[in-house]
Amino acid sequence: MYPQIVPTETFERVRAMVAKNKYGKRSTEVKYLLRHKLICGYCGSPISAETGTGSNGQVVRYYKCLGRKRGSDCKKSMIRKETLENFVIDCIVKELSKPDVIKRMVRGLSEAQETLVKDKSCENALLKEKRHTQRVIDNIMSAIEQGVVTNTTTKRLKELELKLEELERKIVTERSKTRILLSEREIREYYEQALRLEPQMLINFLIKQIVLFDDKIEIYFNSPLRVSPDDSQGFSFASETGIMPCMIHNRKEPVLRPIRIELRL
Repeated sequence: MYPQIVPTETFERVRAMVAKNKYGKRSTEVKYLLRHKLICGYCGSPISAETGTGSNGQVVRYYKCLGRKRGSDCKKSMIRKETLENFVIDCIVKELSKPDVIKRMVRGLSEAQETLVKDKSCENALLKEKRHTQRVIDNIMSAIEQGVVTNTTTKRLKELELKLEELERKIVTERSKTRILLSEREIREYYEQALRLEPQMLINFLIKQIVLFDDKIEIYFNSPLRVSPDDSQGFSFASETGIMPCMIHNRKEPVLRPIRIELRL
């Protein structure tokens, strides 16, 4: 037995604090619907979850720029969790429920798809390079048949054969981009079915990224057209102005601020 060096009262208080923080400060029961989707429009940092406790003991949850949180000069205002999530979801449902908005999306994606089908410049360049590589391989093989065999020719032949395999893989990939074309009905159903999902599923299904400013929100949607690594089609299909409460520096109460909403693909 060792003599007690910490008072029992202190020991119990510390043990209670350890038990309280056993799983960290982040509550596993609270779902941040927009987690991993938010980017600060001013400094480019991710926007993360933040929890605070008011003077009345009430827990308040925010979305806060990680750059500002770490002490950078970014002045992006905090936004209450519920306020931002409700605003984004309401905006998505409202806009995608408008027939003219869906029509613009479908038309824009259909045109982008048609452009991809017609544009075979990348495939043609790969085919040209493949033909050139094959000619060089044939020349080396002819030299080998005539008895010209060195370490250099053997090494070069192996490099070209690997290059030829890579070119063939790229050509198959390029051709596959236009092999499966979506009809306008399928594109329309992709977005319409999302409106019937639960909020978290709707966000995961539809939203690629949200860029937050204090006076503007840019919402980038996922596309059903899988044509490039980022699937970006590069056009805006809706824009309007709304009002959202925001937390301003040195003010305890939120203020109403006009917010411009840009919906993009």
